[in-house]
Amino acid sequence: MRVFVAFGPVFFALCLCACQTLGGLALFPGERATLYYNGTIYLDPAEPPVEALVVRGKRVVGAGSERELRKGLRQGYRTVDLRGGVAVPGLTDAHGHIAGLGEALESVSLQGAASYEEVIERVREEAQRHAPGTWITGRGWDQSLWEVADFPHHEALSKAVPDHPVLIRRVDGHAALANARALEIAGLLFAGPLPEIEGGRIEVDGRGVPTGLLIDTAIGRVGRHVPAADRTAIRRRILRAQEALLELGLVCVHDMGIDPATAEILEELDEKGRLDLRVVAYLWGNAGLDAETLARYPRPEDASPESRLRIVGAKLMLDGALGSRGAALLEDYTDAPGERGLLRLQYAAFVSRLRTLSRAGLQPATHAIGDRANRMLLDAYAELSRSESDFADFRPRIEHAQVVAPGDWSRFGRLGVVASMQPTHATSDMRWAEARLGPERLKGAYAWRRMVADPGTLAFGSDFPVESPDPLAGLYAARTRMDREGRPSGGWLADQTLSGVEALAAFTRGPAFAAHEEQGRGRLAVGYFADLTVLSVDPILCDPGDLLEASVLMTVIDGEVAFERASPN
Repeated sequence: MRVFVAFGPVFFALCLCACQTLGGLALFPGERATLYYNGTIYLDPAEPPVEALVVRGKRVVGAGSERELRKGLRQGYRTVDLRGGVAVPGLTDAHGHIAGLGEALESVSLQGAASYEEVIERVREEAQRHAPGTWITGRGWDQSLWEVADFPHHEALSKAVPDHPVLIRRVDGHAALANARALEIAGLLFAGPLPEIEGGRIEVDGRGVPTGLLIDTAIGRVGRHVPAADRTAIRRRILRAQEALLELGLVCVHDMGIDPATAEILEELDEKGRLDLRVVAYLWGNAGLDAETLARYPRPEDASPESRLRIVGAKLMLDGALGSRGAALLEDYTDAPGERGLLRLQYAAFVSRLRTLSRAGLQPATHAIGDRANRMLLDAYAELSRSESDFADFRPRIEHAQVVAPGDWSRFGRLGVVASMQPTHATSDMRWAEARLGPERLKGAYAWRRMVADPGTLAFGSDFPVESPDPLAGLYAARTRMDREGRPSGGWLADQTLSGVEALAAFTRGPAFAAHEEQGRGRLAVGYFADLTVLSVDPILCDPGDLLEASVLMTVIDGEVAFERASPN
């Protein structure tokens, strides 16, 4: 079974019947219809809105004027008042980490810390709540926000928190700082030759002593000593993250890089009816998938449009992040001569992983940030397209595609590659991106329009918890390429901004296409599943700045209200 065969002939027949007349209501005997009214409803970002929508079961069965729809309905139908809001096809985050968000919500938040001293103080306060020896973890520090924007040394942190091992990740997750106690536990607190680490680096100071800064795979040298979360903790984190995501108006998340334990817990929650959010999941594949996993996935239900959980592919990772200079570049970093980043997989190993996924029926979704990593990825996808007859049918994905050389721009379309990108990465990184890349390479950085002929085919997300999971922040960034304070005026590399229609399509139709769901999701056409996000503003026509103050009124998934904001008194 190929996972991309997501909607079969029965579904097409339903669509044809339902489209002919409102009599399509009879397709779902025994289920009452629900009329959504008193709002503006976009069935598709590119089409004029309608007044009302009729849902029966999980699907849309009618759309148009409220008066005409009420006339065609039988007695006893339900109503949902949209309270003057604007309903759009349900917003999807095409790249997030659900359990990671739940973990971040339970850890020390270092987001927005304006100095290293503030980071240390937040960690110290958390350590005071726990017995000595307890691991303290956190995430979100970003040295580019500090007056002295250098990467930190552990000494000040170790002095403030000497009795608790500490491991705190940078905002991008590709660098982390460990204190002396953690380095000691990991056997890294010494001067002298350190172990070579493929795909990672342990930074040292002028004395040859580790600074505590760990890049990419080197994080695991300390991270392996942090007590692993048990099933109860993973389940709690998923449910806590789900609640936050539904409140933000998300109906679906493409959950990237889950381990087998997380996959099992998601399946358990789905079976027990506790998974309200739709999840399209990708297994972690860099270390290779064992025979048991390859035999288990994809499951028969992963090809069904009805499934709340679909495990459809695997995530691979080729390089690190630009902010920590781990992204693999073709030429030296402009601000670090001699450094070109790190590859986490070599070409032969990467091609082997891809071939295994293809033959198992799993869609590849590969992290590539630097121009060297993106070229290597495109070369490998091209090789697989020649050697595996149906490889292109998987719609192989590139996750991030942040820096792409001009000669590779057109290859996305030629190879049928899905560009899965994150608008808020551009507005977070714009402060220092030119320093890393120089002006010439910047032309291919965060260049959404240059990657695809139709921006509506982009699959946008946030990479939460790296960035906020708020899709309205993503829509704002896509339309303006400015930060929340409106800087820079006119937008950064403004020729890459998207229109309101294009931005909304990249959070609706684009992710549906990326997950082979475009024949039943991503729009609100008759016959499609009833996934809606109801907003207080029109995300297409409003001033972009209004998106930052807007609220989500309602989140509807498969015709069921999963979140509703209380009406103000």
